[in-house]
Amino acid sequence: MSYQLRIDEIVEAMQRAKMPEVNHYTAVIERLGTVMAKSLAAKIGVDCGDVTYDCGFFGAPFFPVTDGQPLPDELKNLDDEECWGEE
Repeated sequence: MSYQLRIDEIVEAMQRAKMPEVNHYTAVIERLGTVMAKSLAAKIGVDCGDVTYDCGFFGAPFFPVTDGQPLPDELKNLDDEECWGEE
């Protein structure tokens, strides 16, 4: 057996270990995540913001392009669906 950590947990552990390079790695992950998010958004016809690391996890906001646009199937069950389209 092994002890499995998600990327955000590795960042948190590096912060706890007071590793100065964690800021560089976090910025790299945010840039890569933003490229991935924008690619996904373009593919499924929505808009998105940049990936940021905050409150212990990496995340990007996704938005409808038009008022009333339904939540794409690809994003369902990944967050609170009631938040889709809120400002």
